[in-house]
Amino acid sequence: MDQILPLDCAAWLEQVNAVLKRDWCIDSADAGWSPEDVLRYWRFGEAPEVFVAWFAEKYDLIRFEPHE
Repeated sequence: MDQILPLDCAAWLEQVNAVLKRDWCIDSADAGWSPEDVLRYWRFGEAPEVFVAWFAEKYDLIRFEPHE
């Protein structure tokens, strides 16, 4: 992110990225989020897990199972 995010927002984004990577094999950069997108999503006030569930459903993401 080129733009400096508020510390709380940056911490939230780090958690969101961890959930996205774990469950969907993408992160916010892969999703194409701009700093403005991140700020808008953060301002929804959702916990990272809840937000990722909403985002995945909205954009019909395909879940990948980890290789054993």
